[in-house]
Amino acid sequence: MTADEPRLAQEPPKRFARSWWGLMGLSVLWGVVLVNVWGASWSVFRDYDPLIMPAAATSALFVLWAFRRPLAALAGVLGGRDAASRAVAAAGLVLVVGLCLARLSADTQRFEQPVPWWLQWLRPPTKLYRVLLLMPVWGAWSMIVTVQFCRPGERTGPQVAAFARGCGAPAAAVCMALPLVASLLSFRYLGQGSLALVSGAPIAAAIGSGLALCRHVGGLTRRALLAANVTTQIVFLGSYLAGR
Repeated sequence: MTADEPRLAQEPPKRFARSWWGLMGLSVLWGVVLVNVWGASWSVFRDYDPLIMPAAATSALFVLWAFRRPLAALAGVLGGRDAASRAVAAAGLVLVVGLCLARLSADTQRFEQPVPWWLQWLRPPTKLYRVLLLMPVWGAWSMIVTVQFCRPGERTGPQVAAFARGCGAPAAAVCMALPLVASLLSFRYLGQGSLALVSGAPIAAAIGSGLALCRHVGGLTRRALLAANVTTQIVFLGSYLAGR
C-alpha cells in the first residue's frame, strides 16, 4: 500500500504470507483518519452544504498521502505508457474524488432505528462519516478478493505472490463480512433499493475491476491490486451518492 518498489523488493516475501489481516487493519485506520480530518476541518471552517473545505482537506489527504500509490497505479493503467496521458488520467481521478467528496452531506433529516451499543462503532451518528470509514475497507477487500480469481504468474513479484498464497477463500469471506455488515447497518435508512446498490456495487466493482485490471496488465501484479483498491473505493462513494 505505501512502500516504493525498491523498498518493497528488499522485504522478505514470507513477511507478506499473512498480511491480509494487516491490510484490513490499516484500512480501518485510514478510514478513522479520514473521518477525523473531515471533522477537524469542519470544526475550523464551519461551512455547510456544500462542505467545500472539509471535502478539500480530506481529498488532499486521500490523493497526496493515504492512497497516492493506488491512484498513481490506476492512472498508469488508464494513461498507458504516455506520460501526458497518465498525467491527464491522474488529474481526472483527483477531480472525481474531490467532486464526489464535496457532494457528501450530513443528511441529518433521515430517521433511522437505533442499533445496540456494541454496534455503534460500525455506524457513526453522522452519516457521511460512515462513507469515509468504509471506503478504505472496501478497497482493501478488493485486493483480497482479486487474488482469489487471479493467481500468481510470471509477472507476479515474490511479495505479491506470498500475499496471494497466504490469503485464501476463508480469509476473503471473513474480511468481506466487516464492510458488508457495516454497510447494511449504516445505509439501511436509504431504503431497500439504495441499500442493495450501496452494498452490491462495491462487491461487483472489486471482483470486476480486479479481473479486468489483472488481464490488462498481463497477470497478478501489485499495480493491478492497488488500482482495484481505489477503483472500488470510487465506485462505493459514487453508489452512495446515487442511492442517497
